[in-house]
Amino acid sequence: MTSQPFHGDGRTLPYRADGIAGRTAETVFDTLRAINTQLLHGQDVDKKLDQNEELSRVLDLQNLYEDDQRPPGAGVVGQSRFWDELQESVMPRIVRDVDEALRNVANDSGLPVTVIGETGDVDARTDMVRKHIQSSQPVVSISPTGDWRKFFTTGDARSASLSILVWLPRWPLHAAVVTAESVLMSDCSNAYRMSPAGQWTQMLGEPLVPEPEPGYIVVPQSMRHMEARLRDEYEHPIFVEDTASAITEAVLNRAVPAAVHLSEGALNSALLLVSAGHGMSVRLYSSSGTLKKPWDASRTLYNAIMRTTPFVENLVIARDEVTARRVGRIVEEETDRFEQLGFPGEDTDDDFDF
Repeated sequence: MTSQPFHGDGRTLPYRADGIAGRTAETVFDTLRAINTQLLHGQDVDKKLDQNEELSRVLDLQNLYEDDQRPPGAGVVGQSRFWDELQESVMPRIVRDVDEALRNVANDSGLPVTVIGETGDVDARTDMVRKHIQSSQPVVSISPTGDWRKFFTTGDARSASLSILVWLPRWPLHAAVVTAESVLMSDCSNAYRMSPAGQWTQMLGEPLVPEPEPGYIVVPQSMRHMEARLRDEYEHPIFVEDTASAITEAVLNRAVPAAVHLSEGALNSALLLVSAGHGMSVRLYSSSGTLKKPWDASRTLYNAIMRTTPFVENLVIARDEVTARRVGRIVEEETDRFEQLGFPGEDTDDDFDF
């Protein structure tokens, strides 16, 4: 790491949970940047490949000629295959790079860290994480949200993100969110952000973000039927497919004052703890929804992973509690209104479960 405020260095002094989380987040960010650079400028021919990369290249060539396969020619078929393979390679490469980075450092449990994220749906991966915690084995979960194919195609950092949760024995849950442009991390009592140059800053006091522009709000595409009501309060609602990356960029890093977040399970919801840790008002839907402080957010994620309590996925994230209550009230009222009208069922009953 270029500069980091965490205890230990992973060599003479073992990392604690924050150091493992920071090392993981930085490695994920560097890998995304490397993939994007190779996509835009090609592979550096002078760069020596490591053993894993060399083996991967050999296996790729071998697979091309198994079962009489041949590389596709130019045109749509070849283009589609290129993007299919790129999309399928992102998570395996990220997990492999993080696994290697953590294998080369020590942590204060004295046990190896298992990195989960390459295979299985979110439920299967949650089961794997839970089993590691139950057996007191250090574990890192890296879970993709959004559409990485769209990101690499368009360059829009609001298209996708990585949700990172880290658990080590004797430490509370640590969380990080990584997009193509930023890295934010938090636990129950501390919050950090990393610059593109690798400089970590511990956040103290008010968030280091611009004054809010009150005319904007980030909302999921599934709330578009509420657009007219939202525009009564917010002149510029921003409808997005992946709320995690959009909120990270627009609310936590810039001047959008509020957002509605739809997550898909605890492993995809590092944003809950990261937002609370970075000074945002985080609450469940509705004007009277429970406010989540960092320790509440950490406990909510942990209990959901351990199946102690069900995970409530729908949240309002805002700069202050007054704004959060106002947004919660709008969503609550509009949800009730559309339910009474009996439409649109798939946008209300499925996505807004109070």
